[in-house]
Amino acid sequence: MSRTLADIQQDAEAVSRLYARNCGIDRNDDWYVLKLQEEAGELTSAYLRLTARGRDKGETRDAIRRQFEDELADCMAQILLIAEKNGVDLEAAMERKWFAYLDTSPA
Repeated sequence: MSRTLADIQQDAEAVSRLYARNCGIDRNDDWYVLKLQEEAGELTSAYLRLTARGRDKGETRDAIRRQFEDELADCMAQILLIAEKNGVDLEAAMERKWFAYLDTSPA
């Protein structure tokens, strides 16, 4: 089964809503961006560990790699949540901002 970016965005919102309810978190406007900053810091830490510039804490290379991947997923989810909260169509924004640079004309 293939999932669209919109499907993933809606599922991320559902998980975040559950997380907020279970942990008593008020997801106000600031929370979305501040949480992204927190996740970016965790991604940086995982990257440093992955590239042997941070403590391995006795964990295997595979475990460190998985943590890096998980932190990337956390950052992506948080970006999707910010888009959902602000009514941003990320697919359209990517087309406009990034994919417009692709040369789609025949050679």
